[in-house]
Amino acid sequence: MLENAVFWGAGCAIVWGFSDYIARLAGRSVGPMAATFAMMMVGGVLIAAIMAVMGTPVEWRLDGLHWLLAIGAGVTLGAVLFFYAVTHGPVSLAAPMVACYPAVAVPISVVLGAQPKPIIWGAMAITLAGIWLVARTVSARGGEDAAKEYTPAVIRRTIVLSLAAASIYAASLTAADRAIEIYGSLQTVLVIRLMGTVVLMAVLLGRREKVRFPMRVWPVLVAFGILDTLGHLFLFFGLETTRGEYAIVASVAYTAVTVLLARIFLHEPVSKPQWGGVALIIAGVAILGAFG
Repeated sequence: MLENAVFWGAGCAIVWGFSDYIARLAGRSVGPMAATFAMMMVGGVLIAAIMAVMGTPVEWRLDGLHWLLAIGAGVTLGAVLFFYAVTHGPVSLAAPMVACYPAVAVPISVVLGAQPKPIIWGAMAITLAGIWLVARTVSARGGEDAAKEYTPAVIRRTIVLSLAAASIYAASLTAADRAIEIYGSLQTVLVIRLMGTVVLMAVLLGRREKVRFPMRVWPVLVAFGILDTLGHLFLFFGLETTRGEYAIVASVAYTAVTVLLARIFLHEPVSKPQWGGVALIIAGVAILGAFG
């Protein structure tokens, strides 16, 4: 089972589903930038502890350093954009938007010289149709009497931030494959977390803003850091198996978990057409994984 890509992808979907819901709570407690910093720091400690217990050696090779730096920068920037989106906008809009990142990778692959089959373009079209449906049904709830996070301006900003994060994640995926081949999953995630911690600490200090982490929010921040980090680790474990692309397909189901949690606990209105959009996104990505 541990060699099954779908097993790791499903595990990723579960923990990321809860993680993205908790991201909303963390972002509104200390701010999205500070929450991302705490998540990176907690994740770094977690992976370092796992490597120490398992006796995993550190690979000091420099020939793949550029891949580590690329994925570290990409995941950090993508995370900040996405967590801004879920903090200030509807979670049930942001999560499905970001889940489309495998489809965004298609035009990127064309730029790099790939020639996707017609079915791949069809899968991308299905995914984009799902994105449009999710955005359209959520946007229809905006207006003067709507909640602040459903105003047209906030909806537009959430869409832009989420799609920007998806594009960055898609570009980072290539770097992740190369980095994992050289350094393995654990060290790759460790570098992502350490790089994110250092970069975000520098940003927070540079902004000269007082950032407080009250004791009451630490359980949320720790849970956020552990779950998000385990999601990356499970996904990377899946990529190392045979048919690793199936791990990506299974992981995208996290958006259904997040939207369901947003519906139950945040009482966000999720219509049947919006659920249909989520299903189209998952279906489009599944086709990409099966035929890509």
